[in-house]
Amino acid sequence: MAVMKMIALTMVGPHEEMEPVARQMVLSGGFQPLPLDFLINDRNLRSRVTTESDNPYDDLLGKMSMVWRVAGEILPDPEPIALDSSFSYHKARRLVEETTGKLEIWEGRREVLMEELERLEATRVFVDALTSLAMKPRELSESQFAVARFGRMSDDNYKRLEETTLDAPILAVELSRHEDNVWILVFTVPGYRDGAQKILDAVYFKEFPLAEMTNRLSGDNPLEQVEHGIEFHKRSIKGLEDAASGILKERRDEFEKLYSRLYTMQRVYDLCKGRGEIGGMYVLSGWIPEDTYENVRAHIERDAPRTSVTVEQVKNVASSGVRIPTMLRNNKVVRAFQDVVALYSVPSYGEVDPSPFVAITFILFFGFMFGDAGHGVLLWLAATYLGKKRILNRSLAYVMKCASCSSMVFGLLYGSVMGMEPKWLPALWLSPMHDTGKLFAVAIAFGVVMISVGMILNMIIRYRERDFGRLLFDGQGFAGLFVYWGSSIAIYISVMNVKTPFPVAYLWYVILAMLILTLFRDTLARTLLHQHVEHESAALQIFEVLHNLMNYFTNTASFVRLAAFALNHVALSFAVLMISKMMGRLPGGMMLKILVLVLGNLFIVGLEGLIVFIQVLRLEYYEFFGKFYRGGGNVFKPVTWKKDKSLQKS
Repeated sequence: MAVMKMIALTMVGPHEEMEPVARQMVLSGGFQPLPLDFLINDRNLRSRVTTESDNPYDDLLGKMSMVWRVAGEILPDPEPIALDSSFSYHKARRLVEETTGKLEIWEGRREVLMEELERLEATRVFVDALTSLAMKPRELSESQFAVARFGRMSDDNYKRLEETTLDAPILAVELSRHEDNVWILVFTVPGYRDGAQKILDAVYFKEFPLAEMTNRLSGDNPLEQVEHGIEFHKRSIKGLEDAASGILKERRDEFEKLYSRLYTMQRVYDLCKGRGEIGGMYVLSGWIPEDTYENVRAHIERDAPRTSVTVEQVKNVASSGVRIPTMLRNNKVVRAFQDVVALYSVPSYGEVDPSPFVAITFILFFGFMFGDAGHGVLLWLAATYLGKKRILNRSLAYVMKCASCSSMVFGLLYGSVMGMEPKWLPALWLSPMHDTGKLFAVAIAFGVVMISVGMILNMIIRYRERDFGRLLFDGQGFAGLFVYWGSSIAIYISVMNVKTPFPVAYLWYVILAMLILTLFRDTLARTLLHQHVEHESAALQIFEVLHNLMNYFTNTASFVRLAAFALNHVALSFAVLMISKMMGRLPGGMMLKILVLVLGNLFIVGLEGLIVFIQVLRLEYYEFFGKFYRGGGNVFKPVTWKKDKSLQKS
C-alpha cells in the first residue's frame, strides 16, 4: 500500500562522526527527529543526558548576510551543497571573520549614517511643517501650556491613534505622508503626559525629540544646512555600498558558496538540537522510511565507523506513547488527492490509504454529475488561472483540472455542450434528459460497488489486525457483505421480475441467517475462534445490527444524488437557454441574449461546480470512509532543505 513502513533509528557516536551523519540526513530529506524522552526510560540515565539548544551557525549566517546588506543587495537563495568532514565550525568561523572583517566596520559606519540620515530627514519634515503652520520651533518645544511630540508612524497605526484619542485630551496633527508613514505633531496637556506616552507606545510612535530638532536649526538658513547634511550622508552611504558591491562583484561565487555551506550546517544543527550528549558521546534519533534504511546504514558504516546504530519497529503505539508518523508514497495523479483525504483526516500509521480509490471515484463521480463538454472546458480554464495566481494551491488546482477533464468526457458521452443535449453532438452513451431511468440505475450501481469496496477494505484491515471475529461475523465484515449483496440481488430480482431457478424467498432466508450471525458476532468469535473479545450487552449488539442494516439502504440511496445532480445540470442549462431566448425578443435583444448566456453559464460553472464538488466529498467521506477509515494520523515531516525566509531578511 501507499502508507510506508517506518522505523525508529537511534545513532550514538562521537561528535566528529555525528555531524557528518546529521548533514547527510538533512540533504537526503528523509529523517524526522524524535525526542529523546521517548527513547530513554531510565530516569537516572535521562538525568545525565544534556541537550544543545543554541545553533552556533545562526550567528555566522547572520554575519555573512551582512555582505549583501552592506552592498544594498538581497540575499542569494542558498543551494544544498556537499561538505567534507574538514569543514568544521572553527574553520567556518575563521572564513567568515576573514570575509566580513572590513565589511563589519563598514556596516557599523553605515548604520550610524543611516540613523543620522533619518534624523536629518525628520528635521526637514519638521521645518517644512512649522513653516506652513507659521510656528517657531523653540516656542513649540519650550511651551508650558501644552506638551508637543513629533514623530512618525504607519498609516494603519495613525488610524488607530485617531480612534483611541476620541475621548482623550490628545490632538494629533498630520504634517505629511511618505510611502506608508505619516508624520505627525501630537499635543496634550501637561497633566496627561504619562497617559499620552502609553497611547503613543501602543501605536508604535517613532518619536524625534523636539529639543534635538531645534538644536539642529541654526544660522540664517537652517533648512539649507539640513539639505546639505542629507546629501552628504546619502553620498557617504552610497560610497560604502559601492565599495562593498565591488568586493561582492569580485568574489561573488566564493561568497555564495560559503553562504550555502553555512546554511547547510545551520540546517544540520537545527536537526542536532534534539540530540543528547552522554559523556562525550552524542545521541540522535528519529523516524526514517523502512526502504531507506539500507542506504542510511551503508552511509554510516562508511563515514561513521564508530557510530552505533539501533533500529526499532514500534508496533504497540498505545503502550509506547509514540505516534508513528504517516508517510504516503503515490504517483503524481494520486498524490494530488492526498490533500482531499487530508481534509477529512490523515491516515493513521498502518492504515489503508484511500487516496488511490478517492482519485478514481472523485473524478468519475464529478464527471457523472457535471457532464458537459463546454462547461468542462470553462472549468479547466478557471482551475488553470486560479492555480497560476496561487488562489488555489497546486494540488487542489490539479484535482479540479482532473475533474474538468472528466466533465468533458461525460459531456461527450451525454452529447452535452453548454447544456444543449443532444443538439450539437450525438450522445455516445445516454442522455440524462431522455434516459432518466437508466441514469438512476447506473447511479445505484455505482453506490453498490462503492460501498462494497469500502466493506472489503474494512475486511483487509481486520485481517491485518488479526481480528477474525469482526472479519467474518461483523456487519461490516464478510457476513455484512453477504447481507448487502444478497439484499441488492433480491431487490433487483423482485423489481425487474427476473426469473430464477429457485424462489427468491430462499435468498431472504440466507440473508436472515447472516444477520443472526452478526447478532452473535462476539459469542462466535470466543467459541469458534477462541478470540478474546470484550463482552457487550445484547441491547447494544441488536442496535448495532439494526444500524448496519439501515446504513446498507440509506448509504446506497444516497448515491441517487449522482443522477439527481446530472439532471439538475440539464435543468439549469435549459433554464439559462430559455431566459436567453426570452431576452432576445426585447429591444436590444441580441446583446441581452448574449449577456444572459455568458453570465448564466459562468453561474453554472461557478455555483453548480462548487455544489457538485461538495456532494462528491460527501459521498467519499460519509458513504465510503464510514465503512473502513479511521484516520487521525500525523504527517511524516522530515528535516529537509527548506528555504527559511526568516534567515533571508535584510
